[in-house]
This record gives sequence, structure tokens and C-alpha cells, in this order.
Amino acid sequence: MFGALLVWLAIVVVTMLLVAYLSLRWGHDPFGWLLLSAAMGPIAVVALVATRQAGLARAGAAPRPDRPRTDRQTRVLAAVDGSAATRIARYIIGTYGGRTEVEVLAVLPHEARPDTSAQARLDHRELVERMTGETIAALRAGGVRARHAVAYGQAGEEIVRWAEQAAPDVIVVGRRGAGLSRTLLGSVSDHVAKHAPCPVTVID
Repeated sequence: MFGALLVWLAIVVVTMLLVAYLSLRWGHDPFGWLLLSAAMGPIAVVALVATRQAGLARAGAAPRPDRPRTDRQTRVLAAVDGSAATRIARYIIGTYGGRTEVEVLAVLPHEARPDTSAQARLDHRELVERMTGETIAALRAGGVRARHAVAYGQAGEEIVRWAEQAAPDVIVVGRRGAGLSRTLLGSVSDHVAKHAPCPVTVID
């Protein structure tokens, strides 16, 4: 009996480690998945994989921006998470000037998608504002047209996917990932630089 309990505890611990890694890697909030894995063991991995597949299907079907280009305008995709906001805006203004249109993209975990309730939509709006508001305000103060956009999932993958559809001239992204998180998850900026369909500028 005691031996079986130890085996089950070992399975749960391994499952929790796996779920923590996969949930972060696939753009999910790990907290809820860790609770599920603690209670359900390996079943949580099955549920997480199923959720991942459903998310990929939803991402493939979701409409992406398709705006006409003009030769007089530089289109920039600025991927932000609330940090380095001023530096990113300053770089865009200084490099491209006012003849620029910037889409400020925030990537949230899948679990951050709001439901139909008014409170959920309000909380979502406030979260997006915290992530994008400072950058957009600084850009507009510098005479640059800017608007926000939101994607859900793993940050690096979603930035690249958004760029493939929006076709910006350049992506500007802050450097993210260090130490253990960089080893386990890989840097978002590194992923974007390797896979993006256009030039990428990384702001330290």
C-alpha cells in the first residue's frame, strides 16, 4: 500500500513538471494546469494536449489583419509585454519617423480569452491596456499612428504567425528570456528572429 502511494506520488510529480513545461511552452497559464495535474495525474497531460490541438485549430481559423499597403508608409509590428515600452517607442520614432503605422501586439495565455460577461471583457481590456497602453501613448505623442492587437498562445509562435498574415516591413520586439527560463522555453526574441518573414529588431 505504502509502495503504491509512493509510485503514485512520483507519477504526479513527474506529471506536474511535464505539465508546467508544456503549458508555458504552448502559451497557457500554468497555475490551473498544475492544480489539475496534482489532482488527476497523467490525465492532465491528455487534457493539455487536447487543448493544444483545439487551440491550433482555432488559431488557423481565426481572421488576421489584411490591410492595404501604401508605398509612403512603413508598417511596423511592435510585440510588447508591458516592459521596455518607452525604448521600443523611442526606437520606432527615431528610426522610421511619422510616416509609420504601428500595430502593437500583446500575446496572452489562452486562458486569458474573455468570456461573454461584462466583467471578463472589462478585465481583459484593462490587461491589454497595461501591456500596450504606454507604448501606444508614446508612439502617438511622437506623431506615429498606432493601434493595439491581441493574440493568444505562445508568444514567439503568435508573433511570427501574426507577421505572416499582417506582412509588416519590420518587427520590433523586446529581448525576453534569461537564465533557466531561457534554457527551458527559449527566448521569444530569438524565436521571432529565426522564424519571422521580415527583418526583426530586438530592443534590449
